[in-house]
Amino acid sequence: MSKISIIDTIRGLSGLIESLFGEPPTTKDITEGFTRPTTYIQPVYSETAREGELQHDTHELELIRFGERTREGYLSLLEQDATVAEALQEPVVVEEQFFLYPDEIEFMLDREDMTLTVTLTVETYQFRDAEQAPTMEDLTLSRKDG
Repeated sequence: MSKISIIDTIRGLSGLIESLFGEPPTTKDITEGFTRPTTYIQPVYSETAREGELQHDTHELELIRFGERTREGYLSLLEQDATVAEALQEPVVVEEQFFLYPDEIEFMLDREDMTLTVTLTVETYQFRDAEQAPTMEDLTLSRKDG
């Protein structure tokens, strides 16, 4: 398995957004304009550290849901707040054997801008040399031997 990057993390979150709202997040820059409702994902902060043979990445991201500028749009944002909160209680699939476990999740509703902003942190741990990482079979065998 190749190393998981911030791009893969965003793709995993994009898949979650598409499954929840029926459309992927916009790929346009916020300054380019877009049709509401839509979702935008942006990284806020990233840090990489090496811990022995592991690479430890921490990413803070924002999921911004832009609702329609109507009374119903705000009610929809309230419902989407609950939907996203429930969805983030489960692991987010990035690859078949790689999942994200969002932490430090904050929700902010702004009625004036008609936005729901979800800030979350994800941490990933990977072997620095993926080719030398033990396989599940090796881990299982060593556990039985130990």
